[in-house]
This record gives sequence, structure tokens and C-alpha cells, in this order.
Amino acid sequence: MHVILGGAANGKRKYVRELLGDRAVWLGGDGPFDPTSAAGLPADRPLVLCGLEQWMAGRLADEQQAADELLSFVKDRNVTVIMTDIGRGIVPADPQERALRDACGRLSQRLAHEAESVTRIWFGIPQKLK
Repeated sequence: MHVILGGAANGKRKYVRELLGDRAVWLGGDGPFDPTSAAGLPADRPLVLCGLEQWMAGRLADEQQAADELLSFVKDRNVTVIMTDIGRGIVPADPQERALRDACGRLSQRLAHEAESVTRIWFGIPQKLK
């Protein structure tokens, strides 16, 4: 697994498109990530997962289980995960938005820990972290 992290509109998707070209299947590109949309794809087919922040918003009640399911899904697959860093800036006043921010931060940590490689994209510049 390769994890791509960075702020909104910092060039994460452009970097992944240049890296993988047209051979990857994008899951969650137009909405929340849905693992069932990968059913039937061969395990070695490159997948790009994005929209995990929206997906996690619907799974806050079972955050741990959601993270476990995601890590199980990516195991033994050729996966690139794009995570938008939503943890910087002003802390949201709304408790639900704070919970989502924290849950996404914990998910990013787990993904980065399990990943073979981690790249941060900042202003369109890739920086290898792992």
C-alpha cells in the first residue's frame, strides 16, 4: 500500500495520475469510498482509494471496525490511498465535525503505519516520508 497525504487542492490526485497512468481503478473518486465496487476485480489490479473522509463520516459510530475493515480490504492488494489532511487549521466547534476530524487523523495514522510507502504532497511537491 502506498499512502498519499496532503491538504485539499495540493495536487494529490494529479500526482497519483502521473504515477499510475490509466491502469488504475479509482474507488471513491466521485463520492464516498465503497469497497463493494471492487468486487470481481483481480487482487493485482491497481486500485486508488479516495473519499475515505466521506466514508468515515458515515462510520463514526464504529470507527475501529471501519478501520479494521479497510485494512482487511487493502491487504494483499496493489492499493494507493489518498487521504486529505483535515486535521490542520481551526478546530471545528461542532462536536460531530471534531469527531470526524479526529477519526480521520487516527485512520491516517493506521494507514501510514501499515503502508510500504507514504508520500506527502504539499503545493504539488511530493515528499517521501516512508
